[in-house]
Amino acid sequence: MGALMAKIDSFSFGSIVINGKKYRRDVIIHPEGTVEKRKGGIWMFGPHSFGKEEIERLKKTGAEITIVGTGTNNRAALSPEAEKYSRAAQLDLIVLPSHEAVNRINQLISQGKRVAALLHITC
Repeated sequence: MGALMAKIDSFSFGSIVINGKKYRRDVIIHPEGTVEKRKGGIWMFGPHSFGKEEIERLKKTGAEITIVGTGTNNRAALSPEAEKYSRAAQLDLIVLPSHEAVNRINQLISQGKRVAALLHITC
């Protein structure tokens, strides 16, 4: 099971390396270790707001814990609808600046937790 989990090797403004592969766009990490580029918005890296639909998708992955990284300067945020949905769904949701989120993801995965994450990699 551990070999399939995502491991974030490094993170810096505009770039994240997961399982040895570099991404230059916001990413979604699924509990089984798959990574996809975040879609939406006119921004190259992804919008600065996380919508309800994105949080719903993460809930459906069956993760024990969902982490949202709000960017290097904590400028991205959950939309009001996403916040309301998270509370109503009783989602175990952690929202942190992306540098802290990356550390928390690696820590939880090393403990064997099923983690889903949505990471904004700029501002």
